[in-house]
Amino acid sequence: MGEALDILAFGPHPDDVELGCGGSLIAAADKGWRVAVADLTAGEMSSRGTLEQRERETERATALLGLAARFCLGLPDGAIGTHPDHRLPIIEVVRQTRPRIVLAPYWEDRHPDHSRASNLVREACFFAGVGKIGAGEPYRPPLLYYYLLHTPFSPSFIMDVSSVWERRMAAVRAYESQFMAGEKTASTALSRPGFLRALEARAVWFGWMIGAAHGEPFLSATPMAVGSMPGLPPRDDFPRA
Repeated sequence: MGEALDILAFGPHPDDVELGCGGSLIAAADKGWRVAVADLTAGEMSSRGTLEQRERETERATALLGLAARFCLGLPDGAIGTHPDHRLPIIEVVRQTRPRIVLAPYWEDRHPDHSRASNLVREACFFAGVGKIGAGEPYRPPLLYYYLLHTPFSPSFIMDVSSVWERRMAAVRAYESQFMAGEKTASTALSRPGFLRALEARAVWFGWMIGAAHGEPFLSATPMAVGSMPGLPPRDDFPRA
């Protein structure tokens, strides 16, 4: 077993973590945190791009994110979470990497793979702590947060990703088969010119909520423990009258 991860982000398909929480992953890696991504599928059912193209694009995006590792768990694209055994590869990678924080897509989403992936990761994180399920030493991640793909939510917290925004978008654009328009390829919602503008507009909106240029929202399904009132500086730095 290698060094434990600080963050393990799960994406239903390659490009989902880049779209939902790529800036936060870059910012964490810049601080020296060990960050990894686990793609549940290889995106083999995508309307655009070949599997070989998607693999090359994922490699480019991985380098731009500064990841310590990236895994493909080999679940069936278009059928994520349709069998209980789909939890097993997630349990295995959680036990192998022992992350402090797990990120998953928000459970309400227009794409069935996204919503099922959310529930699948939640279940797998719980059962990773049950020794009689799967292989490996039991381990249950202490923190699970959800990131936004399509359906908005009221966030528990918003990460300021202003300083890494251009790098985040470079990681998104690495998937040119998905986001760049082309006359000979199928048109999708993601390939329309307005999609990337809408992506930034959303980040500007969430950034505005916290006084930043760009923000990425996250949701915690359970109360979050803090050691002091959020927003206060450390006690030694607290201004005195």
